[in-house]
Amino acid sequence: MRAIILLGLLAPTCFVSAQTIAPDGRIHTQIEGISIPSVANAPFSAKVVVTWDQPLVGGGMVSRKYYTLVARDSQGRVHRETRDFVSANSSAEPRLNSVIITDPTSNTRVTCVQDAMNCTVVDFRVPLASVEIDSPVSSHTSGLSRQSLGEQTMNSLPVVGTRETTSSLAGTRGNSRILISNKELWYSPDLQMNLSVVRKDPQLGQISLIVTDLSRAEPDPALFGVLPGYKVVDARSSLSASQ
Repeated sequence: MRAIILLGLLAPTCFVSAQTIAPDGRIHTQIEGISIPSVANAPFSAKVVVTWDQPLVGGGMVSRKYYTLVARDSQGRVHRETRDFVSANSSAEPRLNSVIITDPTSNTRVTCVQDAMNCTVVDFRVPLASVEIDSPVSSHTSGLSRQSLGEQTMNSLPVVGTRETTSSLAGTRGNSRILISNKELWYSPDLQMNLSVVRKDPQLGQISLIVTDLSRAEPDPALFGVLPGYKVVDARSSLSASQ
């Protein structure tokens, strides 16, 4: 039996914390990271540093970290990675699991898995634009409130800040009392994505995703191709594959 728990999926520019319960009872956790839209004429490359401070029952904390390398070219193609957590005080390199490339010019998404040494090609469509979650106007609907944090500069880019506070009434998530969590997001209009997301949650603790080492130069085109030596599996629909 397999169950998947998705937490924190409130908006397209947020992150997802997913826990997969394997048949033997082990729990595998993955944080998807900051969403990068496939928009043209806004190239960059950067590192996203993820840290997770998770409280323990009875006191104490487990601190973990990893990073991913991300890039987007002028065509709107996006390169990103998934990696394993390491201890926060470790100097070890986070293990690379996969590389994902989304290409709006060919309407494809390519996922290259390191262990299997294969790349799977599937259909991809750019999601429709949505209203930004970091509007400076405060609102309150169904236990969710938003507050403007003003403006500042990150990675030499202007960003707009928003604090989201979510309250869950007792019993809505199996909780015996009200749960309150909040997120602080700093959004870059130039890149159309968040450069910082920090979530504080009574169950998960604090999860931070911070964009660092950002360059606005055009990325290396090799980042958007199939990895050398990998087998390619085309899983697109027959109509898409024939185009």
